[in-house]
Amino acid sequence: MTAATAQPQTAMKRLAGALSFVCLVLFLLAVEQKQTVAAWETLRDEAGPALGRIADWAGRLPSGAADGIEGLKAAVAGEPRPLAAEPGSTAILKGEYGPADEATRAATGSLAVVGAELRFENGEAVRTRPLRIANGREAFAPGQTFAARLDAPADAQIELREVVPPLREQAVAPLSLCGGQPAGVAALLHRRDRVDLMLFRTRTVDPATPSSALCGVWSFSAR
Repeated sequence: MTAATAQPQTAMKRLAGALSFVCLVLFLLAVEQKQTVAAWETLRDEAGPALGRIADWAGRLPSGAADGIEGLKAAVAGEPRPLAAEPGSTAILKGEYGPADEATRAATGSLAVVGAELRFENGEAVRTRPLRIANGREAFAPGQTFAARLDAPADAQIELREVVPPLREQAVAPLSLCGGQPAGVAALLHRRDRVDLMLFRTRTVDPATPSSALCGVWSFSAR
């Protein structure tokens, strides 16, 4: 074997080894996600572009020469990715929604989602940050499930968001929607052009939460 043919073969061996490592890392990233959608997004956002850049880099290798493992590292790295959204951002919702029924129209009017805030037409606003994802089958009070209350599938994903004050030194403002008391948790179900919102007075929501903690349920339609 000549030196001219040895260099490309060595480069391809390194490429094969590096590809195996990249695939293993991406697989572990995917299985760590708690939700199937998150796993798919990880594979889509990370594996697709990275492998595409690797293929482009390999295709540019001149005959009898290679730029070695540093070229592979640069191909995998690609362009810097933007920083992840801050914990207070609202990932599921954005935009404006009108009341979907008369009860919502009378209580809140329209809903605008601006960053981490839920702003109601009645002038009130709720600032939130992520808490956890609940399944529709979960109970939010003794004998009451999200699925039954919202007429949703048992595997529906309910986004629970903690209500926080606008500034750290401030307290959460009272809401007319909660009978003049502060809200503690907002539960959001987003399905196509409809959004259901539940507000709770408590700071946590689980099967032991008193039924009286629920401020109300409102429905909105996308505009």
